[in-house]
Amino acid sequence: MERALKDRKPPPAPPKRKIDWKQWFKELPGKIARFFRDVVHELKRVTWPTKKALITYTIVVLIALAFFSVLLGVFDFLFIQLIDLLARF
Repeated sequence: MERALKDRKPPPAPPKRKIDWKQWFKELPGKIARFFRDVVHELKRVTWPTKKALITYTIVVLIALAFFSVLLGVFDFLFIQLIDLLARF
């Protein structure tokens, strides 16, 4: 089995494609335009939230932000007090 693995040749490398830079640059504006057309098409398919839902989501995010800010501040204060306590010994 080991001998069979030693005698095996590695697979051939895939052939490298030659890039025609003139053609690539010629097609670039069309590719950029197609990208933006696709973006606009996808944005038309999006289901946008209503104004009421948007306000609700915003309030939920702000409450969560305030909660975690206070929580982080409390942990920061507790760890500072713990480090000061340990430094005194």
